[in-house]
Amino acid sequence: MFVAIKMDAKLFLAKAAAVLSAAAFLLTGCTEPAPSETVKDKMTFLQNECVLFVGEEVAVPVSYQVFERGVFVKAEYDFGSNPGEVNIVSSNPEVASVSSGIIKGRKEGTATLSLSSDKIQVKGELTVTVKENEEPQTSTFNQDITQPLTADMIALPLGLQTGMQSFDIDKRGRFYMSTEDNTSMKVCALNMDGSKVGSDMVLPSGGHGDGFSIEYDADDIYFWTSGTMGDHTDNGGYSGGKANGPDVRLICRHKFKAGVTEYAEEALEHFYLNDNGARFADVDTEHDVVALWTYENNSDYIYVYRLSEIRNAQTITVKVTRESYNQGKTVTAYNLNTVKPIARFPWKRKGVTTGDTNAGAVQGLCVYDDRIYVTSGAKNDEATLMSVMDFSGNIIQKLVKVGVSADKQQLIKLNLSSDGTFEPEGVHIRKGQMYLGFVGDYPSSGSSKHTCVIKLK
Repeated sequence: MFVAIKMDAKLFLAKAAAVLSAAAFLLTGCTEPAPSETVKDKMTFLQNECVLFVGEEVAVPVSYQVFERGVFVKAEYDFGSNPGEVNIVSSNPEVASVSSGIIKGRKEGTATLSLSSDKIQVKGELTVTVKENEEPQTSTFNQDITQPLTADMIALPLGLQTGMQSFDIDKRGRFYMSTEDNTSMKVCALNMDGSKVGSDMVLPSGGHGDGFSIEYDADDIYFWTSGTMGDHTDNGGYSGGKANGPDVRLICRHKFKAGVTEYAEEALEHFYLNDNGARFADVDTEHDVVALWTYENNSDYIYVYRLSEIRNAQTITVKVTRESYNQGKTVTAYNLNTVKPIARFPWKRKGVTTGDTNAGAVQGLCVYDDRIYVTSGAKNDEATLMSVMDFSGNIIQKLVKVGVSADKQQLIKLNLSSDGTFEPEGVHIRKGQMYLGFVGDYPSSGSSKHTCVIKLK
């Protein structure tokens, strides 16, 4: 027997909606979904204050993070295309103006920069102080090498899982890092928050990557290193080692080009000192000097020249002996033996390191004003050591413990090392500020190495 049942239309629709809601509840794992929310990417200033001179330009120091798969991830922000429509306003553009992510000091005074955007989260303010710079300004180094490590000294954040061999910084605050990849040297650019900019530049004949230096105040990015005219297979081709015989090595000045592969003979300029080249080539544009560490007569030598004078040298022609690429090609180089150095002296590494073993390995060498600074040590040492020489080869300071490397518990606390191991990798002084590169090992994560840069106070 069929019985017809009458139901109010509104009641029927309400019950139907309830059934559908229950079905959705079961299909989605027994939780009713919350209303969707759009999470914006975010940007903030990396610091509260910035000091520059009239005419000086620096990149706006910001950290940019994009929201991906439920977490924020560091990324590079392109102020040229400005996808987030970020507006940076200066309270006093006559003092400090901003354009395409670059701050320019225009006259003495103070200005406050603020961020605004409808597309991404922004916060913070940056106080810019501009100082007069009518006369060429040079600095001297007088910081305390033994000062203890604090969190605000971390200039380049940890998180780069790579075996850095050296680093440097340009006038806009961007870092450049060199690494060794088998027998090639690689150079990459990094923003101040540690995010990578573009692809690596690859130098197949560039050596180990430890003797690497940026021309700090140039508008374009130029770096100095050593490169061989021949083949090499010795641990990344240490630039002064000559393990493979008579192949000539030159001091090379490259223009940084992300994503490009460039051999030594293709560099912008070349300088010849001897067939060994230079293990380290460090430039101090502020004081117009370049220092070279080379091997000569089975001994270590330091040469120092005026940057403004080395192109007065006569030239020499060197031939590429490499079998795999450009064999027979000739290269014209400035012969530094035809200009007078402002300093030349032999130095015994054992005098400024702990010995001739890995524990005494030279990990960084820089010139600043009239001093040579040498860092040495290995990852398991009690501390990195630093020695200082003058241009006559006299040791001014010997084997001083670098304080930021000595407190193992602080290294672990600040996540610079999981077990206190901390190997020095490069040292540079820019505008009177010392920057030290380190690599902390993480045994729990296999072969991962974490790179950071410390700026002394």
